[in-house]
Amino acid sequence: MAHIVHLPTSLVTRYQVVDRELVGAPEDVVDTPSHLDELERDIAAHGIREPLDLGFNERFATLDGHHRLAVARRLALETVPVALRRLPLEPRPWWAQDMDPLDYRLLDAVDPR
Repeated sequence: MAHIVHLPTSLVTRYQVVDRELVGAPEDVVDTPSHLDELERDIAAHGIREPLDLGFNERFATLDGHHRLAVARRLALETVPVALRRLPLEPRPWWAQDMDPLDYRLLDAVDPR
């Protein structure tokens, strides 16, 4: 089960695969220039209602929520809500990012298992 925490936006950004401001999403994902603008207005008014998803272990992390993260950065939000999930060491998804040891210590401390 995921544990919801607020994490520094700068920490979460380290585990993004792509910056949605620079790279669009695959065709099956809603991603138009106006999509981020609409999402920005919604988040500015109501906050991030659906936490980002950060799966992690001591070797790597995966992130879902690149559009919300792009908007959080636009709005200069210091923290973002994140659902933390522990991942097995294998298999390692191709989109996984290497885990920073300092980040792992923080995530390990805030995730109650």
